[in-house]
Amino acid sequence: MTPTSSITVTRNRGWYGAARALALFAETPSGRVRLGKVRHGKSVEVQVPQDATKIYGKMDWCKSVKMDLAFVGEGDTVYANLWFTLNPFRLMGIPTMPCKFESIPR
Repeated sequence: MTPTSSITVTRNRGWYGAARALALFAETPSGRVRLGKVRHGKSVEVQVPQDATKIYGKMDWCKSVKMDLAFVGEGDTVYANLWFTLNPFRLMGIPTMPCKFESIPR
């Protein structure tokens, strides 16, 4: 059993993906770990493995920009900031969807 840390992920309210949940994942040395999901305008508390290095979101085939967890500690809040874009490549998730995990809300 891997030790975990609890963090809160808050997703902002925005146009992009409002009807779908954002699946949450962590990168660890042994591979990716699914943490849960967060809906539009909601917050969720997730258990992140202590050896995780990055956190990111996924919606359908699109992935978000990854956030380094080096400065995120137990009980901190991470914000999944999604934004509006007219870029057709971003809307299709090429190279990434318009979502970035940050330590401050937008």
